[in-house]
Amino acid sequence: MGTSHRRTSAADLADGLLDFASTVGRGHEFGREKAEAQLADLDVAAVDAEAERHVLVRIGAAWNLGWQPRELVRQVRRGADAHAQGLALVAIALDHTRPSASTIDPRWATQLAALELPSSAPPDFVTAWTRTVDLSRLGQVRVVVTLLRSLAALSRIPTLIPPPGARPADGTIIDLTSKVNDPMLDRVRALLAQAESTQYEAEAETFTAKAQELMTRHAIDLAMLSVGARQAERPDTIRIAIDDPYVAAKSLLLQFVAESSRCRAVYHQRFAVSSVVGFTADLDATETLFTSLLVQAQVAMQGAASTAPPGTNARSRSFRAAFLMSYACRVAERLAEINRYIVADAEAETGRSIMPVLAARSSVIDAAVGDLFGRLRSTPVRRGFDAEGWAGGRRAADRARLAAGHLDPSPAR
Repeated sequence: MGTSHRRTSAADLADGLLDFASTVGRGHEFGREKAEAQLADLDVAAVDAEAERHVLVRIGAAWNLGWQPRELVRQVRRGADAHAQGLALVAIALDHTRPSASTIDPRWATQLAALELPSSAPPDFVTAWTRTVDLSRLGQVRVVVTLLRSLAALSRIPTLIPPPGARPADGTIIDLTSKVNDPMLDRVRALLAQAESTQYEAEAETFTAKAQELMTRHAIDLAMLSVGARQAERPDTIRIAIDDPYVAAKSLLLQFVAESSRCRAVYHQRFAVSSVVGFTADLDATETLFTSLLVQAQVAMQGAASTAPPGTNARSRSFRAAFLMSYACRVAERLAEINRYIVADAEAETGRSIMPVLAARSSVIDAAVGDLFGRLRSTPVRRGFDAEGWAGGRRAADRARLAAGHLDPSPAR
């Protein structure tokens, strides 16, 4: 009886200390450290059992708040170390042994597969994890608390994929991961792969321009088909991570690419992600082109730094921030030029104005953004004060014949 009473008391104390340590605000580091020290001195089995329960509860709450597996692991990585990320992966693996496989959305399952979760996750996963890390007991407790703090800091975001066990209102799950291959998108990906692999900026920019031309023409064709068939296509939403450094310039580049691909991008500064709203083909094109342009920008910056004399601004943070901002702005101008060219070309072919069709689809996307996010505010982005970096970024984007009028439009037809 006495032993049972002591274990129950230890569990209750561990419960309270874990809750306090994982939610206490900034400025109370001393209180958190004191709670961690107390946890390290408590009965190990009782603390580990409570830690397992707390972690699983917080992970389940994250799914219900709209977070997806890939996003959750990234947020833990941003606010914690490799130990906490490893513990999170074990917990996620255990969490997904409970729902029936038939209740997991295929898109969710795809993310789980990409995370390469541990093949086995025992119910006492914290206890099992402690045997695999070379940390003191206090160090183990601090990792658990750090993970719980990362999970507790998550707030609600739009639910894009129903979590395990949940289904949309109509009870169906649409598998968006096994799309029918689109020959146009395959060509776009091939062009962007060529842009990333070439060592010549002129070639890279030309491949990118051709990819954008194909995507714009394809979007116009889809819009005209949907009008002719009187189909009400519904916008979708994806989230794209914006990683350090230079998140302001990168998020602006994504916004420009999204707009040029007839989508809308909303940046969530706290979590360093952007939600992009648009029609499915345009979303695919946006993500693909944005990724390619980031790679090309990085190559251009590295080239500028490698050819600059030691000690010059080309290696400074201010140079790179201004370079990327200028690059994004000039790319936006050129993508807009391509779109104007393709719209005019399509109107000349069909003998009718395309703009009302595109405007109607744009209004549908705007309404979807309003439903998801309500009123939004614009935040000014600093352009950077390094004149050399700004000029270098513009030169990098100007170096190729990116104007669509200089390209052979026949493949787009």
